[in-house]
Amino acid sequence: MDEENNKGAEDGNPPEITETRKRSVVRRWIFSGYVKNGVLASLGVSLAILVMYMAGSMPDTGFSDNILFLFLRLLRYSSLFLCAFSLFAMADKVRRLVNRPGIKNALKLLFYFFTGFLGAVLAMLYSFIVAASEGNV
Repeated sequence: MDEENNKGAEDGNPPEITETRKRSVVRRWIFSGYVKNGVLASLGVSLAILVMYMAGSMPDTGFSDNILFLFLRLLRYSSLFLCAFSLFAMADKVRRLVNRPGIKNALKLLFYFFTGFLGAVLAMLYSFIVAASEGNV
């Protein structure tokens, strides 16, 4: 077995390094799972709050202005969390795309880019709505 691992050592070349798939899977950024779940959770919360706000903005729904502005504040914070988690997830995917180029990693990188962009758009939407209502929050 040592002869197989030291193959090439006799002729002056460095020994070949063989890495098993099991070892390569173990190497991961420690927070990558938390960041991915954070992106999905904050995306779901942001979209749910946006739907509730849009439904409450329709006439005859019975939502008061205080409830609608509460939805707006929650939308602002959840969209900022979405931006932050997306930036961390993009950083991880850029690292993985450099180490292991492929279509799957590139598509995940684009997904995180667009979720970060959506979070920024939702945060700006909050600002536009507050400015249109003359700052009455």
